[in-house]
Amino acid sequence: MQDADEIDPGEPLQALANFEQEASRNLIVQIRRSIQRRTTVGQLAAFSVCIPLLMLKEFLSVLITRPDPRNSRKGGTHGEEAS
Repeated sequence: MQDADEIDPGEPLQALANFEQEASRNLIVQIRRSIQRRTTVGQLAAFSVCIPLLMLKEFLSVLITRPDPRNSRKGGTHGEEAS
């Protein structure tokens, strides 16, 4: 393989150099809007997936960590058995 210094790109084509133009302001605005639109859609999609998963996780944690109803007694004193 040859190094980049050894490759000769040749003379630039004068006909192609004449086609160079500045990008219009409208093109830049359209590109920026397109990027913002795609970013917004991506954030909404992530939000619509993450929130239901977080709620499911919270519901499962409530079910798993709930106190055992057989061990909790109303009106009983601590350390004594109820009759």
